[in-house]
Amino acid sequence: YYFYYLVIIIISNSISVFGQTKTYREVITKPVIFTPEFNRTVSHTELPIVKDELSITLKIKLASHAPDSITIFHKDKVKENCTPSLFLSPNGSALIPSITITGIPWYNFSIANLQLNRWYHIAYTLSDPEKRLNIYVHGKWVGSLSIQNVQNQSIIFNDGPLYIGKHPLYDGINGQI
Repeated sequence: YYFYYLVIIIISNSISVFGQTKTYREVITKPVIFTPEFNRTVSHTELPIVKDELSITLKIKLASHAPDSITIFHKDKVKENCTPSLFLSPNGSALIPSITITGIPWYNFSIANLQLNRWYHIAYTLSDPEKRLNIYVHGKWVGSLSIQNVQNQSIIFNDGPLYIGKHPLYDGINGQI
């Protein structure tokens, strides 16, 4: 068995930051064993309301690379609306953060190949007012994706469920989340 460990905390205009009150929801607080066939689904109503910004933090440990892209998390069952989502690339397990923006269903990039048997703390932050997605690994900013046409495009959030570990349309991870 291969193990991954992921703790997901979703923050949506939450926690007190510079006088602003924000809310958060800890989705997974204890390790859960995942297989490529198993996922945890969190309904939209169980999540904080997201209007224009969110952050997801997680811890993950890979035991093997997969031959196909695999899902860490993906919101909504529809393939064309993926905000927020995070995948791992085939074989090398590079992080592939993805969002849906006006006119582009899969807006993504690939960064930071994850090594096997090492713990990683990853933060996925998304802001429509800033028109940007940032990725941090161990607190270090490692990549960002900016919307180029800021006047005419925006991030499209959705009311679908959050799939953790495996999306119904994609392969999932082996391990712990």
